[in-house]
Amino acid sequence: MNKVFREIRSILTIIAVIFIFRSSILNWYVIPTGSLMPTLKVGDHVVVNKLSYGIMLPLMQTRIFSWDQPKRGDIVVFEGPETEKKITLIKRVVGVGGDRVKFTNGILTVNGILAKQELQTDRSILEKLGGNENPDSLNLYIESGFSKYPHYILKKKWGGITDSQTQTWVVPEGKLLLVGDNRDNSEDGRFWGFMDEKNIYGRAFAISYSTYDKPGSFLPEFRNDRWFKEITN
Repeated sequence: MNKVFREIRSILTIIAVIFIFRSSILNWYVIPTGSLMPTLKVGDHVVVNKLSYGIMLPLMQTRIFSWDQPKRGDIVVFEGPETEKKITLIKRVVGVGGDRVKFTNGILTVNGILAKQELQTDRSILEKLGGNENPDSLNLYIESGFSKYPHYILKKKWGGITDSQTQTWVVPEGKLLLVGDNRDNSEDGRFWGFMDEKNIYGRAFAISYSTYDKPGSFLPEFRNDRWFKEITN
């Protein structure tokens, strides 16, 4: 009987360690939608560093000590707003406290400085996107100038909401403006408002592996070019 109790105790200890590790140090998040395409594709398994901005209380999504804040360009995982039923979401930071953000003819503008958008002719990254997105209806750009690293974004060729947006967002201190890279197909801070920094769980920094539903196949297929892929943000 003592041996059984020892085995049970060992199993419970392992489970507790895993929960603490995931809640305070590293966690993973499976991309369910296309709001960050093509940077992140449906079925990417993203690794999140929960120590990026501070220490989280074990088994709770509460930061007890901070040593850094999210920066423009960071891809962050966070607790969504009430309108999104507080589900876990992932978006890119485009504005931090004190920033004035708007779109000038569809081009991201931060504190009066236009981001640079370069239309891409090599569209190979749009293969195996997952979801229901039709790549033929989208323009692919590399955006740079407001964050440390350039990154891909998508915009509709015709009738996209981003090109017609005229609102200016003045980001309060302690808040963030979070937007998807798939600009015309992302329910984000442009619609539900600013996000508290304290609600950010961590920064996504890598893709461990990635799968997609291949037509006619019973099992999901692996995207072989995305194993242990770094996310530069």
